[in-house]
Order: sequence, then C-alpha cells, then structure tokens
Amino acid sequence: MILRPLFHRRFLQPVVLASGVIVLLMLSATMLRAQATTTQEYALVYVVGVDTIGVERMQHSDSAIVGDLRMRGQPRIRWTQQVKEPSGVYTLHVDAWRPGAAESDAPLQRLVLQTRGDSAYVYQAPAPGAAMSAPQVVLPVRAGAAWMMNQSLAHGAWAARRASIIGDTLWVVMAAGATVQSATTVQRGDTVALTIAGLVSEYVFDRDQQLTGLRVPAQGVRGVVVRGDAARTLSASAAPPTPPVSYDAPANAPYIAEAVRVPTPMGHTLVGTLTKPRAAGGKLPVVVTISGSGPQERDVALPGVEGYRFFRQIADTLGRRGIAVLRLDDRGVGESGGTFATATSRDFADDTRAAVAWLRTRDDIDGTRIALVGHSEGGLVAPMVAANDSSLAAIALLAGPAYTGARIIAFQQRWAIDNLLSSSAASMRDSMFNDAQRQLDSTARTNPWMREFLINDPLPTARRVRVPVLVLQGETDVQITPEQADTLAVALRGGGNTDVTVRRLPNTNHLFQRDSVGAPAGYGKLPDRRATSESLGILADWLAVKLRAR
Repeated sequence: MILRPLFHRRFLQPVVLASGVIVLLMLSATMLRAQATTTQEYALVYVVGVDTIGVERMQHSDSAIVGDLRMRGQPRIRWTQQVKEPSGVYTLHVDAWRPGAAESDAPLQRLVLQTRGDSAYVYQAPAPGAAMSAPQVVLPVRAGAAWMMNQSLAHGAWAARRASIIGDTLWVVMAAGATVQSATTVQRGDTVALTIAGLVSEYVFDRDQQLTGLRVPAQGVRGVVVRGDAARTLSASAAPPTPPVSYDAPANAPYIAEAVRVPTPMGHTLVGTLTKPRAAGGKLPVVVTISGSGPQERDVALPGVEGYRFFRQIADTLGRRGIAVLRLDDRGVGESGGTFATATSRDFADDTRAAVAWLRTRDDIDGTRIALVGHSEGGLVAPMVAANDSSLAAIALLAGPAYTGARIIAFQQRWAIDNLLSSSAASMRDSMFNDAQRQLDSTARTNPWMREFLINDPLPTARRVRVPVLVLQGETDVQITPEQADTLAVALRGGGNTDVTVRRLPNTNHLFQRDSVGAPAGYGKLPDRRATSESLGILADWLAVKLRAR
C-alpha cells in the first residue's frame, strides 16, 4: 500500500512484501469457533520472481493457530492466535527475535495483544506462572475488531478462509502499528481478494477450503504452499537463513565504527553506530541521520528491497570525506529502548535533540559542526529541531514533505487506486477513494502519530529555520511529489534564510534509486536497488563545504 505500508507504522515508505501485504479482516466469534479438530501443518514459501525470500511455518489445531515467520534479513516472528475464547475477546501472542538469532536465543520482545469490546490492549507477556500486569497501551477501537499479524500472509489466509460475509467493511487493529484499519473482500471462484487503498491480495483455496496459493500482484509476490514431508524439511532447515546484521566498518575502510548508546531525557536509550574517519586530526564534524516513516533500524534496510541500506551508504560516503555519522535505531526498534507505537513526529524530534546534545559532550566531536540529514519523514523532523537550534551547522532534507499529511495521503490514496485499478470504472475508484478517506479519519481518532501528521503543516516551521539547508528531491518520486522541494525552498527563503540549495534529480525515486517510473511496487525489482552515486555525491559535496571537511 502506497499510503501506509503495514509492517511500518507510518506512510512515507515503499510497498514491499514484508511491509505492505494487506491482510485485514474482522474475525467474528463464529469464525473463530470454526476450527479444525486435528492439528494441521504446512509451510508457506514467499517468492519474488525466482527468489525465495521467506518461509512461514504453520500449525492449526482446535485451540490455536501458530505461525513462525522468517523473512530474509528481518526479525523472526512467532505468533499464536487463540481461537477458543469468550465472545468478543480476541487474543494474539507475538514473540520477536533479532535477525539471525539462534534457535536457543530468548526473544527480544514478547507481547500479548487483546481486544475486548471497544478497546484494544498491549501487554508485556508475563513470566511463566505470573499474572498479567497492567496494559502498556490501551486504544479505542471499533467494537468487535481483532488484532491482525499484518506481517503474516498466513494469518491473513486463515482469516480470509473464515470470512462468512463477503464484501462488507471489516475492522482490525494492526499488530505492527496499533492502528484500526478496514478492508473489503470479494469472492471470485476459488479466490478471495482483500483490498485496501487499491492494493489487492488474493488467496486461492481448493474445494476442501485448504489454502493452495496466494498472490500480491502489484508487488510481484507469490505464496507457495508446501505440505507433507517437504514442509517438514523446510521447517527443519528454517530456510532462508538470516545472518546477524553487522554494523562494523568494511575491511580497509578509512573510518571505524563505534557501537554507542545515547541516553535521552525521556528515559529511554537509543542504540546505534558512530562512524569516524581514521586519519582525522582534532575534533570531527558529524552528521545525525533521521529516518523516514515506520520503525526503522539504523541502516534503513527495507524488506523486499534487497541491498538497500540508504543510511549505511551515507555513512560510508561521508566517512571517506572526513565526516563522522551517527545513525540510530528508532525508539522501540532494534536495540533502542522506548515505545514506538505511540510516538509522533515531535517525539522523534526530541530523540534527535537528545542525539545532538550527546554528541556535544564528546571530546572527539566538534559541537559547532553538527548537521542533520533527514529522509522522508526525517525531512519533516529535521526542521523541527533546527528551528529551535541555530547552532546547528546545516540540515539536509531528502524527499522532505512540504504539504500537510492530509494532502499528501489523499494524493497517495488517489494515485494508488487510479494506477492499480486503472481498468475499473471511475465510479468504483471514486467510491474506494472516499472509503479510504473515511478510514483515514477513523485511524486518526485512535493513532497519535496519524492525528498529528494529518494537520502538521511543515511550512511555518521551515520559515523559522536559519541554518543552511539542502533540499534534495527525486523527479519520479510519487510519495513526496517533486514540486514540494520548490515549495519548501520558497518557505525557507521567505522566512529570511539566505542559504538554501535545491537539487531535483531526474529519474530518481523516493528512495533515491535510479528509477524512471517511481512506483513503490517496483522498488525491489530495479536492477540496482542502492541509492544513486549522484545523490550521495551531491549530499557529500554540500556537507563537506558546510561542515568545513575535506
């Protein structure tokens, strides 16, 4: 979904397999009771083209459905859907391990997600034998909604098979993001299609209502069902392997990588990597990277976009130019503490301020030569910080928004519907757009980030920024449209800023990949999925001047 990939909590990221598969259904008590009385096992193999990028192992019984999802380079997730509960109560248990964790490792996070009536609850899973503690988060939801494991196609397939009313608007609370969402389903022969904001996921069943396959056409994703001995072999091998992520500097690099922990006034600690040039003398200039929407680890690696690690590329490029780079896991993500689900853009600005303050305490960093580089939503956050900190040396806004969230999301919804359903009648597309807008209003009532984002106008903040600014924008970006770069520049200069540089790059998409089309569904299919050397070079040249580096 272009509007808002569901693996991520917010909308300014691409649609790819693990972050954009739409599996949204409200599960009624009748559906939940309609379970098999014997245990069934199978494996769901996730395929893009000829590449296997993930395996999900499934066990169905009359009391629970258990999925074990392993996507290449992503956290391992084990979820358990309880299917025998009091009417109106739906419980989903979720355990998560870091990528590459050993089978014997304890999970990094264990949650119990429950809906009762018109409320949704997030609990930390209790220790064996201990009572459930008070919920960490309580959200108002539609009565009868249920949590959904939105990373899992298998969870969606199970829900689709039990949908007793086809075509109604159905409500769920998404496990990744804690937002209320709606979807529609349509039965076409042996296929159940689920649609939201124009993106369709199709589940195929045989006469016995057993899943035989699935497709996400817009993303080029197929799900191959494997049963019997072949499924057990896949289970034993835990394919595909997910080696641990290393944030070390490459061999023979002219910089080193230091693991760091950044305390914040809010009480949580941010964890990340500080790269520093080896041969530098004296105190170093430094860049703080600010990620785009969604729970991002420090490299901004994206599921389904193999080889894309934008912030690692920035750190490598700048490290070779004598500039240190601090990149951090978002709060509540990876090794960082804090809670992501309830955080807003202003909270992420506070985290950035904490990072800047921490850098100014270090003996090896020049506190007068600190710059911010924000991508996508990070381009919204950086001006928030700079507007109140004129001692920053510079900020770079990479595909930063100039419009309110309401305007941006409306464009993205319309673009998705018109492009993905171009053969459908205009009246049908208009109806879907209107439904998506109503859903957005509903989401805003329960989601703090969305509520703030919809009304946040970046331009008044931009007019208060006095430090040098680079506005870098791809011409084929359909998530943050290219004219927004010029709009931002007008606001920056209108506030009295005399040092504003705008560069619009041809054939460059929202991720700064070489791309003549720019459609998010194509990000993972490009011949070269890395950010372009042109965009990195422009950024490095500009920062070298502003930070007085080589």
